[in-house]
Amino acid sequence: MFRRRWSGLPSDASFPSTLRGLGYFINDDDEIRSVEDPDYYFKFFINRNPRICARQRFAFNQAMEDEIHARLESQGLQKVLLPLGATPVDRHVPIFTTTDLKTESRIVVIFGDPSQDLGVVAGRIANGPGGIDQGSMVSVGQKLKEQASSTTDSSPPGIVIANPGQLYWWPEGSRSITITASDAVPLPSLVHYGRMHVTELNSIPGSESRFKHVRYVWDEVLRTMSDDYAKISIIAIGETCETVMEYLNDAKNWDRWADRVSSMVLLGHVYPSDDLTNESFKKFLAERTRAYITSDQPVDTGLATPDGNPNECIPSLGCPCYSSSEPCYSELILIRALPSILGYIELVAQSPDYKNPAVDVIERPQEEKIEVEDDWGKIPEEEKPSISVADQEQILQQVKDLEMEDERDGASPIP
Repeated sequence: MFRRRWSGLPSDASFPSTLRGLGYFINDDDEIRSVEDPDYYFKFFINRNPRICARQRFAFNQAMEDEIHARLESQGLQKVLLPLGATPVDRHVPIFTTTDLKTESRIVVIFGDPSQDLGVVAGRIANGPGGIDQGSMVSVGQKLKEQASSTTDSSPPGIVIANPGQLYWWPEGSRSITITASDAVPLPSLVHYGRMHVTELNSIPGSESRFKHVRYVWDEVLRTMSDDYAKISIIAIGETCETVMEYLNDAKNWDRWADRVSSMVLLGHVYPSDDLTNESFKKFLAERTRAYITSDQPVDTGLATPDGNPNECIPSLGCPCYSSSEPCYSELILIRALPSILGYIELVAQSPDYKNPAVDVIERPQEEKIEVEDDWGKIPEEEKPSISVADQEQILQQVKDLEMEDERDGASPIP
């Protein structure tokens, strides 16, 4: 009789948590390249076992995130742990804010894509062509430093970078991670299937879900850490567009923040406004909100009015919709259209009575319709294609007969 021990299982894959330890470096173009071959970027498929590839990606993402956080802190941002008052050993989710948020007259609040780590805009840019700054919030912070808060305050606006993605607490690592990353945490062996989510261990108080995290940022962070009269410019990316709209559509929430919210930009916004019930908020969407979506048209090309555009298959979004010039990936919208996005929120901040102008919607050239004869019976017989049916045995017999004739005539046989 055989006895199978746990110790007999293969150990889980383990990798260093630094770029250099993983065999990568940052070149002069700010791109992460392979030490072994500097012409290559990050290589995911290093083994036929997908678990080993995922474990390497887990370590790589952590190393890249550490580099991004160091750069954000060098810009004057500080990491704040939520819930407020939490210590590094408590279950918490980090966000970034300007050091002295209370003194800012305008604050730009960024709700990132819930699939990304804190500070990452698009991993395909941060760890590939483009580089770390361009693919992260570092470039956003750099551009915001060039703005003025208002016509009476020339200092740059404050920044709050929310973290709707890393809402899974990893106890062994004492840090929060994304749901996707939770599948790649270390396991007892290489063949273990995974870990079950346990609320008491893996949920973060106040940020148990994306909506609760967004609500906590509004109700606790902005309410207690900012001035009561500071204006707020909102940038939401991907699925958080719906979450932010759900929060602000609540009459109680909108009554509290309506006088402070200056403008809002929704990136990758695809959620119809039909279910919105707050008329005051709907008016704000139409007058002081703008959406950018994926499109092959040049940036800032008008695609839809607040009522939508059936010709572009765009539903009623409640706000004017523009092209980002990014044809495929919504996570790249902020990168492709960054000057336009930040320019819009600055323009609105400097114009208290601003209202969105009428959208000059693009009209694509219509394809000429070719008249096709649908009535088969009206087509003359001589113009109809001939259709015949042959038996397979008959065809084989005909081939044999032709081969015999060729042999008699001395010609080469049919191949």
